[in-house]
Order: sequence, then C-alpha cells, then structure tokens
Amino acid sequence: MLRFIHTADVHLDAPLQTLSALYELRQEDFRRTMRTIRDLVLDKQADFWLIAGDLLEYHGGRRSTALFLRDLFASVAPVPVCIAPGNHDPWHPDSYYQTLEWPGNVFWFTPEWGAYEFPDKSCVVYGWGFPQPHVYESPLPAFPGRLHGYRHHLMVLHGSVVNGGADGHHPYAPMTLEEMAAAGMDYIALGHIHKPAVFLHPVSQTPFAAYPGSPEGLSAKEAGERFVMYGELEKDGRLRLEHVPVQSRIISRREVDVAGAETTEQLVNVLERELADEEDDCLLYLTLTGERSAHFTPPVEVVEQRLSRFFYVQCTDRTWSDLDADQLQAQSGVWGRWLSKLAEAEAEGADEWQRDIARMARREALARIGGILR
Repeated sequence: MLRFIHTADVHLDAPLQTLSALYELRQEDFRRTMRTIRDLVLDKQADFWLIAGDLLEYHGGRRSTALFLRDLFASVAPVPVCIAPGNHDPWHPDSYYQTLEWPGNVFWFTPEWGAYEFPDKSCVVYGWGFPQPHVYESPLPAFPGRLHGYRHHLMVLHGSVVNGGADGHHPYAPMTLEEMAAAGMDYIALGHIHKPAVFLHPVSQTPFAAYPGSPEGLSAKEAGERFVMYGELEKDGRLRLEHVPVQSRIISRREVDVAGAETTEQLVNVLERELADEEDDCLLYLTLTGERSAHFTPPVEVVEQRLSRFFYVQCTDRTWSDLDADQLQAQSGVWGRWLSKLAEAEAEGADEWQRDIARMARREALARIGGILR
C-alpha cells in the first residue's frame, strides 16, 4: 500500500490586511498548521507529502518563513516532499524556491513537465509549476505521458477544473476532467480552489483527483474546519481518500437575530447567550439581524469590545428599524417617496433575486431613516 498526504493553498505570509495588529499571531497559526501537517505525515507513515501550489506568497513572503519551511521539510526526511508552484508562488528565478538550498527530500516541479522516479515504491510523481502568476491555458496537452515499468502514478498540479467548483476563482490553468483522465494517473493532487472537492473518473466513476481546500482559513469565506487529504493507494489501484481536519483556529460566521433589544446591555446579553457555544479562540464574523426600535442603533464598536473573549471579532449591523413604513409613505415626504419606490421595485421584480434585492434595500432605507429620525 502507498500512502500520501496532500495539501495546497497554505498562503504563508499572505497579507491578511483586515487583521492588522493580530497579523503575526495569525501567521503563527499558519506555521502551527504546517507543523500539524508534518506530524500527520509522520504519524501516517506517509510515502509522499504532495503540495499543490500557493504554499508561500511570492510577493511579501519572508526569508524567515522560507527557512521555516526548509527546516520543516528536512524533519520528515527521507519522505519525499513534492511541490508544484502555483499562481501565488510561481517558479521565478528570484523566488526562495530557487535561491535557497533545500533538503534532498524536496522535489520541485518547474514550468517544464517533470517526473521523479521512486523505484523502491514502484511509483512516479509527475508535476508542473506556474512560470508566472497568470496562466490561462491548460498545461495537460503538453504532458509527455507516463513512464513505463511502475505500478503507481501520481501527479501534483495547481489549476482550475473546468466546471469543477471553481466559482469565484479566476480559471487559471483550466483543465477538463477528460484531460485529467487521459493522463492516466492513479491520483492527481490539485491546488488553487480553497474548498475541498473530490472528482470522479469520467469512465470508472471512482475518485482520481481532489482539492483538499486550504488547511487554514484565510478569510470569512473559509469558515469551519479546514483539511488536508490523506490517501491510501492499494497495489491493484484502488484509492481511498479521507479529509483530515488540521486547522489551528476556526473561522466562524454567525448571524444573530437581536430583535427586541433596546439597549446595549440587552443586545450584549442576547449575543452572549446565542454565542455561548463558540470557542474563545475562534475568529468570529458576526452579523446582527432583526427588527429593532427606531431609537436604538447597535453600537458595533462596543459589541466587538464586549465580545473580547474571542481571538478576533468583526461585527456587521444588518438590523432594520421598526418605523411604520406605511405611515411614512402616506405622508408623501421624501422618505415616503423613497419607500414607495422600493415597495414598487419589490412588487414588480422580474424574479425572486430582484425582489430580494429590493426587499433588502427597503430594510436598509428604514434603518437609515430610523437613524435620522431617532
């Protein structure tokens, strides 16, 4: 049996601009996550550690972080660490990938297709790395093909699987499932998309490629557990994949209805009750919703300070005022005409999406009016 750990999209030294003063603490989280992955490689007695790009930020990445990686990879020797640079850490002449001396168990893939042979494992690991941040064509048509005489064939590749869950991401190095299947791999370790996804072979309908997702959340979009992929490949080619959570700190997105709260104390009491199940060390992205009294606007800065038990809190107010909209519209003033227009837009929306937009705009208008009139 052949075992591997597959990770991607760590983004060490990424800017994380919204965290400001907490930046260095958060960077330590990312390094701790990498140590967790290293320990998993050792605990699972993995034959390979596959890293599919965007490991270290090329712009802004620090030498000290590159040295941390060098020492970390050396600590798993002789386990091979096979790395395919991505669009955030391309294979540039002045990158740390080329200017540092790396341990002998680290194998880099460049913009020329590469193949590393491991006869003792009867395995070949193939890969390709980004030459620059933007690649808009698939690298797979240039793949020279498998080497003969080996039982197992793995590939490490950064890019977008066309129609493969890449929504919201630029289609860098776009690949189709058919192209990937034609390469004849037992497993393709992918990177670029931060959400986990497993792809089935178009013919056999068995797993043959995957995104592990980012192992540590970079933004509010990457809430919840974060994973690496653990794989076991049998001699007969059967593949078993397992998502293993490795994050150092959870990002949590919560929406709390604070309807009825008329004072800061009442508001905080509601929040403390509703958030009692959240871990103290999480990053909390909190949205307040619900109808509130026109005389009370939730003090976001105070809320964030009162919830200081969390590692980080970002509070957004999406409550709306309990003003009588019908009465305002009947008065025919500027506020009434504004609300009437929005009510018409809601009623006449061409589809549910447009009606939802008009409904949210009307709530926002009531919130603003309430702030002016209170």
